[in-house]
Amino acid sequence: SLITGISWIPQVYAGVFEVGVGFSYSKTNYSHNSYSWQRRIGMSFGYHFTELSGFELSYADVLYRTYIQDYQNTTTKDRIYSMNWIQSFLPSKIPVQPFVKVGVGQLNRNATGSYYNGLVSPPAAVDAVTGILGAGMKIFISKQISFNLEATTYLSRGSIRTWKDNVSFEAGSSFYF
Repeated sequence: SLITGISWIPQVYAGVFEVGVGFSYSKTNYSHNSYSWQRRIGMSFGYHFTELSGFELSYADVLYRTYIQDYQNTTTKDRIYSMNWIQSFLPSKIPVQPFVKVGVGQLNRNATGSYYNGLVSPPAAVDAVTGILGAGMKIFISKQISFNLEATTYLSRGSIRTWKDNVSFEAGSSFYF
């Protein structure tokens, strides 16, 4: 028949929901009494309306702690809320899926502490709209579970020149239903 002879008819794709969690931690010791560390927890909820495209709502909670004896004693807490477009490059049949994301978000930053033995303080609060860029890969363990690796940057005031200022790496998992 005519319909079975046409091979370019696209497949119908039923939407898939994704719930993701991620975590990262890093620490640097500068000397016996001087250090800095960062802890990041991320959560996301996404909807994939095609096999390769979707969007996500995400939240990240980031805590930075720096103590450099006689120079800096600061704690900074970031909360980032964002909406992102997710674009994968390989069909879901492939167990490793690279992806990129682009979005817009709200950065809420609170800082305490001081520099130069208390002479200068960091800005107490910063609330700014930010651009989001990211790339990563999902390694599917099953159709419903993936292990994720992701790098994300927050573009202060939307400027691409600031991409190096807020780069984070995160490992996590996603669950699909």
